[in-house]
Amino acid sequence: MVADSRSTNYLLNSKIPPPDKRPRCTVKGCKKHKAIIGTLKDGSPNYRKVCAEHHAKNIAEKNGVKSMVELTAKRQGMTVSQYAYKSIKKTAESRGYSSVTEYRNTKHPYRKHRKEYCENRDGRLGFKCRCTIRHSAQLQVDHKNGDPSDNRPRNLQTLCANCHIYKTHLNKDYSSPGRKKLKKIA
Repeated sequence: MVADSRSTNYLLNSKIPPPDKRPRCTVKGCKKHKAIIGTLKDGSPNYRKVCAEHHAKNIAEKNGVKSMVELTAKRQGMTVSQYAYKSIKKTAESRGYSSVTEYRNTKHPYRKHRKEYCENRDGRLGFKCRCTIRHSAQLQVDHKNGDPSDNRPRNLQTLCANCHIYKTHLNKDYSSPGRKKLKKIA
């Protein structure tokens, strides 16, 4: 982030030291810097006794929860998962995505390569797909070589659920090495 000239001048003229010169958090073993909560009349910084992370943890504990996210959700009358979904939905909308799923797929290692049609319409599986796609949920990303860890774009193809099941059964992709060892992605 580039600072504008006003903020740069403020830092040059203030008594706020650079981050590496600020005092450390008072929590034993914490190496983070104390949080600045304001400035005194003379321009010198007013520090919290602890870093921002420990401050947030203390506030959460005082309110009987484990984290600030949980506290914020509680204050809004939601569960943490409802609050998280609301937050990600807001992000997805602000970035122009039509749904949370569409936004999440852009972050996924291989779903981000999913097309809007079944690629078997060209007959690559020995027959041409004639399925009418009514919803994106009907489309899946297939690993051509059956290796679920090989997410190179040239190894990925979009198939409708019918074609994908057929291809998986035909090639016995369900028994490929490493399939059970992959971590689930949320």
